Amino acid sequence: MPSIKNWWAGEIDWGTPAGGLLQKFLATLPADRSFHLTLYGSAPLQLTVDRQLMSGDVDLFSDHDEVDLAALIESAQLDKTRGGIYLEPGFELSFRTSPRWRQRAVVFQRGTVTLTIPHPLDILIGKLNRLDAKDLKAFERVIQISGHPTAAELKRELQESVDLFRPAFEEDSPNRYPENTRRLWRELFHAEIDIRKDIIEPAIARRNQGYGESPPDYKGALGA
Repeated sequence: MPSIKNWWAGEIDWGTPAGGLLQKFLATLPADRSFHLTLYGSAPLQLTVDRQLMSGDVDLFSDHDEVDLAALIESAQLDKTRGGIYLEPGFELSFRTSPRWRQRAVVFQRGTVTLTIPHPLDILIGKLNRLDAKDLKAFERVIQISGHPTAAELKRELQESVDLFRPAFEEDSPNRYPENTRRLWRELFHAEIDIRKDIIEPAIARRNQGYGESPPDYKGALGA
């Protein structure tokens, strides 16, 4: 069975709408400075999996906090006020996905710009925060084209991303990962998933084993 890493070539289709917009933007950046930019949202899927997966914007963030990405995008006249597809500046905190995402990402060098594109699996995990119709279609197309992730692969990766299922901060909006994951399983895999039994408990057991602790006796506790 192919590993998570090698079922994706990670090659950019610069002829896509997202690719054309990115090239315009990169051409406007000062040549005497280095930039480290990361894409997230739907654009990486259009660029590297299926050019038919449309997105109204290209989400990106800078790995260096001192870079005023919003000002650079506005200066290039590629922000949302110009109409059509646009660049949307964000922050790494906005990209909620697996803690292993950087290990799977591909990195391209375009002049003084280092461009990081996350693996489709990590893009899809990030979409569980919202999971609207467009996000569900992205899951369907990636699986249709690549055969991945399978239900087993996605379950394992969500176990590794277990902290996504923690309750939200009081001032934050409700955590939608648990309910959206259940909905995804029903609509995509035509099955039910128990968030606690299938994701949280196995993840906690492995985490505790890493600390040298014995796995909890969940069956015994349930019997008691």
